[in-house]
Amino acid sequence: MPAEPAPLLSLRRDEHLFSRQPDLAGKLAQVRRLMPLAPDQLLHATVPAVYLVRRGRLRVTQLLPDGREITRAVLQAGAGLETRPDGAPDPNLDTYPLADMILAALGETELWQVPAGSFDPD
Repeated sequence: MPAEPAPLLSLRRDEHLFSRQPDLAGKLAQVRRLMPLAPDQLLHATVPAVYLVRRGRLRVTQLLPDGREITRAVLQAGAGLETRPDGAPDPNLDTYPLADMILAALGETELWQVPAGSFDPD
Protein backbone atom coordinates (compact mmCIF):
# COMPACT_ATOMS: atom_id res chain seq x y z
CA MET A 1 0.00 0.00 0.00
CA PRO A 2 1.58 3.36 -1.00
CA ALA A 3 2.34 5.88 1.72
CA GLU A 4 0.03 8.85 2.04
CA PRO A 5 1.59 12.12 0.85
CA ALA A 6 2.87 14.23 3.74
CA PRO A 7 1.85 17.87 4.27
CA LEU A 8 4.28 20.46 2.92
CA LEU A 9 5.46 23.88 3.97
CA SER A 10 6.33 26.42 1.26
CA LEU A 11 8.21 29.58 2.19
CA ARG A 12 7.45 32.87 0.49
CA ARG A 13 10.50 34.88 1.59
CA ASP A 14 10.31 37.67 -0.94
CA GLU A 15 6.61 38.30 -1.30
CA HIS A 16 6.63 41.91 -0.04
CA LEU A 17 2.90 41.89 -0.64
CA PHE A 18 2.17 45.29 0.79
CA SER A 19 4.80 47.11 -1.25
CA ARG A 20 3.70 45.36 -4.48
CA GLN A 21 0.00 45.78 -3.74
CA PRO A 22 -0.46 48.71 -1.32
CA ASP A 23 -4.25 48.30 -1.06
CA LEU A 24 -3.89 44.62 -0.10
CA ALA A 25 -3.29 45.32 3.62
CA GLY A 26 -6.70 46.96 3.92
CA LYS A 27 -8.43 44.14 2.05
CA LEU A 28 -6.73 41.39 4.07
CA ALA A 29 -7.36 43.19 7.37
CA GLN A 30 -11.08 42.51 6.84
CA VAL A 31 -10.66 38.74 6.37
CA ARG A 32 -7.51 37.81 8.28
CA ARG A 33 -7.23 35.85 11.49
CA LEU A 34 -4.83 37.64 13.86
CA MET A 35 -2.23 35.39 15.49
CA PRO A 36 0.00 37.15 18.03
CA LEU A 37 3.02 35.09 19.12
CA ALA A 38 5.10 35.67 22.25
CA PRO A 39 8.91 35.44 22.07
CA ASP A 40 9.98 31.83 21.36
CA GLN A 41 6.36 30.70 20.93
CA LEU A 42 5.91 27.94 18.35
CA LEU A 43 3.44 28.20 15.50
CA HIS A 44 1.51 24.98 15.04
CA ALA A 45 0.46 25.52 11.43
CA THR A 46 -2.78 24.05 10.18
CA VAL A 47 -3.12 22.40 6.77
CA PRO A 48 -4.05 23.91 4.38
CA ALA A 49 -3.32 27.49 5.41
CA VAL A 50 -1.60 30.70 4.31
CA TYR A 51 0.24 32.87 6.84
CA LEU A 52 1.73 36.32 6.49
CA VAL A 53 4.29 37.85 8.88
CA ARG A 54 2.73 41.21 9.63
CA ARG A 55 5.14 42.29 12.36
CA GLY A 56 8.29 40.81 13.91
CA ARG A 57 10.21 37.76 12.72
CA LEU A 58 9.51 34.03 12.41
CA ARG A 59 12.38 31.51 12.38
CA VAL A 60 11.84 28.42 10.21
CA THR A 61 14.06 25.48 11.18
CA GLN A 62 14.28 21.97 9.72
CA LEU A 63 15.16 18.90 11.79
CA LEU A 64 17.18 16.44 9.70
CA PRO A 65 17.05 12.64 10.21
CA ASP A 66 20.61 12.64 11.60
CA GLY A 67 19.58 15.04 14.40
CA ARG A 68 21.01 18.23 12.94
CA GLU A 69 18.90 21.36 12.89
CA ILE A 70 19.15 23.82 9.99
CA THR A 71 17.62 27.29 9.93
CA ARG A 72 15.98 27.57 6.52
CA ALA A 73 14.73 31.14 6.89
CA VAL A 74 14.03 34.03 9.18
CA LEU A 75 10.86 35.54 7.75
CA GLN A 76 10.27 39.23 8.34
CA ALA A 77 7.25 41.47 7.83
CA GLY A 78 5.76 41.00 4.37
CA ALA A 79 7.05 37.44 3.92
CA GLY A 80 4.80 34.44 4.21
CA LEU A 81 4.38 30.72 4.26
CA GLU A 82 1.81 28.27 3.02
CA THR A 83 0.90 24.75 4.06
CA ARG A 84 -0.49 22.21 1.61
CA PRO A 85 -1.83 18.72 2.22
CA ASP A 86 0.52 17.04 -0.25
CA GLY A 87 3.19 17.39 -2.90
CA ALA A 88 6.89 16.84 -3.42
CA PRO A 89 9.44 18.58 -1.17
CA ASP A 90 11.99 20.66 -3.10
CA PRO A 91 14.58 22.65 -1.10
CA ASN A 92 15.42 24.60 -4.28
CA LEU A 93 11.87 25.97 -4.23
CA ASP A 94 11.75 26.45 -0.44
CA THR A 95 9.29 23.55 -0.02
CA TYR A 96 9.82 21.14 2.89
CA PRO A 97 7.94 18.37 4.74
CA LEU A 98 5.88 20.16 7.40
CA ALA A 99 6.53 17.39 9.94
CA ASP A 100 10.27 18.22 9.89
CA MET A 101 9.82 21.97 10.44
CA ILE A 102 9.81 24.14 13.57
CA LEU A 103 8.27 27.61 13.31
CA ALA A 104 9.20 29.89 16.22
CA ALA A 105 8.73 33.60 16.90
CA LEU A 106 11.87 35.67 17.43
CA GLY A 107 10.57 38.27 19.84
CA GLU A 108 6.98 39.45 19.70
CA THR A 109 5.53 38.54 16.32
CA GLU A 110 2.18 39.03 14.67
CA LEU A 111 0.98 36.70 11.95
CA TRP A 112 -2.08 36.95 9.83
CA GLN A 113 -3.73 33.78 8.62
CA VAL A 114 -5.13 34.93 5.28
CA PRO A 115 -7.33 33.42 2.57
CA ALA A 116 -5.90 30.98 0.07
CA GLY A 117 -4.59 32.75 -3.02
CA SER A 118 -3.42 35.84 -1.11
CA PHE A 119 0.06 35.39 -2.57
CA ASP A 120 -1.19 35.14 -6.14
CA PRO A 121 -0.71 38.21 -8.34
CA ASP A 122 -3.85 40.10 -9.27
